[in-house]
Amino acid sequence: MNALAAPCTIARVANEDGAVLLDGDSGRMYGLNPTASTIWQALADGHSIEQISRDLAARFTTTPDRALTDVQALVAQLRDHGLLTPKA
Repeated sequence: MNALAAPCTIARVANEDGAVLLDGDSGRMYGLNPTASTIWQALADGHSIEQISRDLAARFTTTPDRALTDVQALVAQLRDHGLLTPKA
């Protein structure tokens, strides 16, 4: 999959419960749990979905396939809401 990035109108505020994303265009806010916040930050740091999945599988002692499926599902939701787009 191509590298992904948040549009410049998306702001992230981390908190003890994960993070909140604010879409400056729509005014909508989206809550991320701690794991989703970790995935968001890893994407922002330029990590691939595959690398993020491997890291999560090791961290949470789950299978790599399960981690990949979960990361892909989150990325799909973020893209559906316009919070992530492919980098040019």
